[in-house]
Amino acid sequence: MNNNEPAAEHYSINGFKYFSELAKEYFPDLANASSASKKMRKRIKANKTLNEQLVAAYYTSQTIDVSPEMQLIIYRHWGPPHIDLPTNV
Repeated sequence: MNNNEPAAEHYSINGFKYFSELAKEYFPDLANASSASKKMRKRIKANKTLNEQLVAAYYTSQTIDVSPEMQLIIYRHWGPPHIDLPTNV
């Protein structure tokens, strides 16, 4: 069984990440990566400041790979993503 927890204070950004992977981290309760990606793109578009900052970092509505700079921008707006941690180790 997994427990949905926010990432630690010392969240680390290590290189590029697939948009769908990052979307699932921010929206883990959605059924699949496609649903999470659609929701994340919609939320980005709805937030003018976030969208402008991401566009300045070369984000488009077709971005597949999220750069460390883009991840940092998103982190600053939304905080750390959620990660699944095993509850029985």
